[in-house]
Amino acid sequence: MQRRLYRSVALFAAALALAVTALTPVALGQETTASPAPGTPVVTGVIPNPDDPKGVSTWTGTQVIVNYEPNGAELAYDQCQLFINGQEQELIRPPSEVPAISRATSGIQFKWDTRYEKGDYDFRVLLVTMTGETVEYEWSFASEGRAGAGQLFSFDVMRTWFRFIAEGAINTVALTVISIVLASILALLGALGRLSKKMTFKQAWERYGSWAYMWRMALGRIPYLVATFYTSLFRGTPLLLQIIFIYQVTPEIIQRFGFSPEYNPPAFWAGVAALSLNYGAYLTEVFRAGIQAVPKGQTEAAWALGLSGWQTQRRIILPQAFKIVIPAVGNDFIALIKDTSLVSVITVEELLRRAQLAGAATFNFLSTLVVAAAFYWALTIFFSFWQAKLERRMERDKARE
Repeated sequence: MQRRLYRSVALFAAALALAVTALTPVALGQETTASPAPGTPVVTGVIPNPDDPKGVSTWTGTQVIVNYEPNGAELAYDQCQLFINGQEQELIRPPSEVPAISRATSGIQFKWDTRYEKGDYDFRVLLVTMTGETVEYEWSFASEGRAGAGQLFSFDVMRTWFRFIAEGAINTVALTVISIVLASILALLGALGRLSKKMTFKQAWERYGSWAYMWRMALGRIPYLVATFYTSLFRGTPLLLQIIFIYQVTPEIIQRFGFSPEYNPPAFWAGVAALSLNYGAYLTEVFRAGIQAVPKGQTEAAWALGLSGWQTQRRIILPQAFKIVIPAVGNDFIALIKDTSLVSVITVEELLRRAQLAGAATFNFLSTLVVAAAFYWALTIFFSFWQAKLERRMERDKARE
């Protein structure tokens, strides 16, 4: 029965691995471009967008958003201007800042009352910095009518952007599977480190009275101290802070040591590192409890048979501990699916990030976020079903023992 259980787990893991192997190139296919010269803002995108990847040709007709890279410059928003078909557009309020969608990209919004209907329009925007420097950008857009910004909920928006958001599920699953595998490895090492402390220094001196043994014990205490520091640090700080810290600080460290910026980790792998380290810290205590739950008689019997400490762990203790921790690891796997949404703050295009981009393009966030929520819910139900099925199999096997 144990072989059947292990075979089921292995087949399920293999299926997930194959899926991630096939889909991860999409998740990792993010090209980087050279940063422009500092001090001058550079326009990176506009709404309405004539080069929209989804071919969207509708527009609200009452606002324009210009995304730009500040490059160290600060805009004088009240001096920026928008021209439509050669005439300066009258606004209901001065141009305002749009919250940055990444650490390098900001946005400025122009909004007015009178709606532009279907037609061809020529846009020209003037971005003025606090130092008086002016950046001009022009584009044209053929509007086929009103977009969904005036509607609270739009099935047309959901249908049009469904596939775009669905592709973000690939990154979500890839992030989850890779992170939980790495987290489990870290957790196993952390648990063994936490369990490496056998006695206190006082007890060791009373028992052996040898300075040589005390030195060996001090060196052997290093894994325990490292594991304790690791779990305390990553359980005691917010996951979002860890994600931003790894994404923003790692490039600074790389540059400080004189390495090329080419070695900066992509946003995807920065997210994987943060999720793995965080969940590894929590799973460390789960694995430690699982190992301690194995009866001590199992260890004593292994020693009586002449097995070494490593052989006892590998052949006797860890296989039994693995069966004990499977439910807890499954629960953390389900939670990790939802926590992957946090990496959207570092521009990883998973489900939430894709929904935000679609909402920004259509000015209808409710519709796009509902699609993302449905995907998260569906993924949670799917993996919860397999987790419950695995746990029932384990209960039947335990009852037969």
